[in-house]
Amino acid sequence: MAKLELHSKCEVRQKESTMKKLHHSFNSPCNRKLACTVSAAALMLGVSSAATIGLHFQVSYCASTPYSGFPVTMTAFGVASNGWESLTPMPSGYGCSPVNSTYTLSETIDTTTSTDGLNPLPNGSLSLTWTAATANYSGFFGYGDLGFAPPPYYSAPGTHPPIPIPSGESQVYVTFLRDGINFGPSPGNPGGPNPDNNQPPYVVDITGLKSVFTNTPFVIELMASSDSLDILTNAFVIDVSHSLTNSVNYPNITPVNVQNGFGEPWLRGVGGGLSTASGSVNGDHVRITPAQPQHIVGPPAANFAATISGFIITDKPVVSMSPQPVLIGPGDTVQLSAYAVGVPPLAYQWRLGGHPIVGATNLSYKFTNSTPADGGNYDLMVTNLYGATTSKVATVTADLLTLTRTNGVVFDSNPANPQRDGLNMGASWKASDSDGSVTRTGVMNLVGTNADGVTVIGTTNFNVATGTITFWMRSSGVDPNATGLGGAGASLFCQPTGQAGKDFLILQTVGGNLNFYAPENANNFGSVASVSDNLWHFVALVFDQSVSGGAAFYVDGVSDSTNANSVSWSWPTPNPIEIGYSSDANWGDYTGLLDDVRFYNRELSPTEISSVYHSNALVDTNALQMQLNFTAAPDGGFTLTWLEGSAVLQSAPNVNGPFQDVPGANSPYIVVPASNHQFFRYRYVPASIVSNPYLM
Repeated sequence: MAKLELHSKCEVRQKESTMKKLHHSFNSPCNRKLACTVSAAALMLGVSSAATIGLHFQVSYCASTPYSGFPVTMTAFGVASNGWESLTPMPSGYGCSPVNSTYTLSETIDTTTSTDGLNPLPNGSLSLTWTAATANYSGFFGYGDLGFAPPPYYSAPGTHPPIPIPSGESQVYVTFLRDGINFGPSPGNPGGPNPDNNQPPYVVDITGLKSVFTNTPFVIELMASSDSLDILTNAFVIDVSHSLTNSVNYPNITPVNVQNGFGEPWLRGVGGGLSTASGSVNGDHVRITPAQPQHIVGPPAANFAATISGFIITDKPVVSMSPQPVLIGPGDTVQLSAYAVGVPPLAYQWRLGGHPIVGATNLSYKFTNSTPADGGNYDLMVTNLYGATTSKVATVTADLLTLTRTNGVVFDSNPANPQRDGLNMGASWKASDSDGSVTRTGVMNLVGTNADGVTVIGTTNFNVATGTITFWMRSSGVDPNATGLGGAGASLFCQPTGQAGKDFLILQTVGGNLNFYAPENANNFGSVASVSDNLWHFVALVFDQSVSGGAAFYVDGVSDSTNANSVSWSWPTPNPIEIGYSSDANWGDYTGLLDDVRFYNRELSPTEISSVYHSNALVDTNALQMQLNFTAAPDGGFTLTWLEGSAVLQSAPNVNGPFQDVPGANSPYIVVPASNHQFFRYRYVPASIVSNPYLM
């Protein structure tokens, strides 16, 4: 009994501390005693082992099988996949009969259940009955870090399913029970929208909870998603056994992805969110039901949705939304945020590299005036009387200006504009080459299939409405059997996107002539002249992106062929320019010699092109954005890299300045030493960074 008395005193001290300070440190002497005492007290009281259960509603989308199902097969909202129960799918009403009534489903889950999306309970047996005016599929995938785009995430329209389901949270969010009002099948119009279906809201009844949480209370947190909402209204978790009602809220679900065009009189937004946790519940019978959803016909129109995708029940702590990775710059203010549920009181401890951060004992951790020392792996430990858990690791990457040695730099010699140096990917340099009538000094020798051309980092200087590309080439032709050829030809000048019909491309064909491909499939034509006769040829391509424009080939200073655009097009920037090869598998690599590759940001006239051919004239140095003339062999250099997109690179003649912005400098940036260009730093305006802006 002495141990139970110590527990009681410590609990009182915790409550008093909580009133003064939001969260009590788990490292305090009191908490250390509490941790030792609770386990003994629990044994004396016969407390069952702590438990966490997730329940997920699925849809049977009768009109489209790929929209159906989605059982939870990965950790979602901090609950392992084997802790989730994916319930029997409810019909959508689309292609199902009847379409004008609610559906009621029931399911029993116990310690032996292990089929059809269900997993065994740790102990006890739960009986569930849920009623709703159909279920549906949502294009909302959540706020987590999926690794391919900034959150929140929505489906791509017109595909089934939109994208591969990348996380457990997505599997929960992607289906939901309707609220009886918002956008669904209705009598007289089963396949289309109806502003107000006037069906009852969903009701979820759960009994048998005290067979799982034998001697412990528990809390409940809801997940919601929808295909029609402005905001999510609150929902109720009712302890039927004790006639107690908890209201849970969805404080932040914006921004939603607006989808119009269905004829609704309200805004149709695809979105969702994670609710706050209920208070402690200790009954055997719980009912979940929403506040009344509604439409408000505008202007402005409003749509208060009350849908549900799933929920978790737990006594021990669960981090249902972990902090997200962030990139920080010097001087930033950074807030790492998370959300956790569990029977209170909860104690929080942020860690860096597994070590506790002194004083960081709230749900959020904030630091200011960031430095590189603030980078690292952060996580949040959460504890209560029934257990402990740790969030996912959030990597905070502190940006640095990094200088590395680079071999094979091909220097841009244009005299008037910023240098657009290239990187040699493996081509060999020749001091000179002659075909018997034409001699070129300083040329690059490329061997097809080796991707050994030159790469120039993409920049907005190449994103021009009109322009001219010129180069000298000597080639015996394209080997149609070469590995990686792609069956079309060898790439001479390419800015790739990896999408068919999207590249900017000058191609040497198997037939020996040249082809031009404009992005957006806007233009595609070939030269009349052959350039695969092992002789030096001068090639110029003049282009105009507008719908009234087109492109023209010049070969050896003479107009060869022209073709008009079918539509306007634009450059696929900021992808790199690839000379003599392409990273797009549709095109092969060039075999032959290249010299004097130029890019002008305007159309050269026939007279100017003839002048370049006959005398190597620069013509217009202001328009000349890049000239790789290979006068000298590719040499060693340095490359500067940084991550902050808003940072501006600066250079100075000495370490004390004055520092000036380097025009058009993007990361990675190849350093070309010069008298006024020897010391570098970047200019950055500190920002406020929140690792998880979609929390309550």
